[in-house]
Amino acid sequence: MMAGCRVVGWLSMTKALGRSADRRKCQVIELRLMQASDMFEMPHADLFSEYRNFLTGVDFCISELRGRPSRRPVRLEIRLPPEEIDDGVTGRLARTLRRYCDHRIRYNRREGQAQRVGGVSALRIGVPITVLGLALTVAATRIRPSTSAANIITDHIGWVLAWIGLWFPIDQFLFYPLAYRRESRVLRLLATAEIDVQPHRPGTDAERP
Repeated sequence: MMAGCRVVGWLSMTKALGRSADRRKCQVIELRLMQASDMFEMPHADLFSEYRNFLTGVDFCISELRGRPSRRPVRLEIRLPPEEIDDGVTGRLARTLRRYCDHRIRYNRREGQAQRVGGVSALRIGVPITVLGLALTVAATRIRPSTSAANIITDHIGWVLAWIGLWFPIDQFLFYPLAYRRESRVLRLLATAEIDVQPHRPGTDAERP
């Protein structure tokens, strides 16, 4: 175990580890997999097996890191059955993880751009709705008396339409791409993660995670 690292547990795929006094150096995620390929694809195994994982390793890592603001380096401690380990498994995992992260970062960049384009396109519908709403608010000022139900209802409907017409396009243009940006930040950390592969035999622990 690497000293000075914060450890992140993963239900059946990880074992909760003690926290070091110095947690500033890196973030450690321990994964217990049946095969190296489980890092990137769902295993074809018995759904009711106690060792069945319902997420790929990389999906869990992304989910875990997205919920943390830390930008500290990441260390993946991957536990595999001894027969699944060979001299080149660490290198293969590292290369594939980098390719995966690079591809997904490009995908996120395109999706973020698509969301902004969608927000601009939505203005074609939103602007007429906003204009209609503002027209209703102007019309409401001409309804007498100003305290009548017709005046109040027309004025409120006008402002609601004006707000709805601009809310979705602005929301899609400004805020929808943020989720892709946050994930890309995590992917950059994950792409440079240090990987340590050690043998582990399922069912040999003294206690279950």
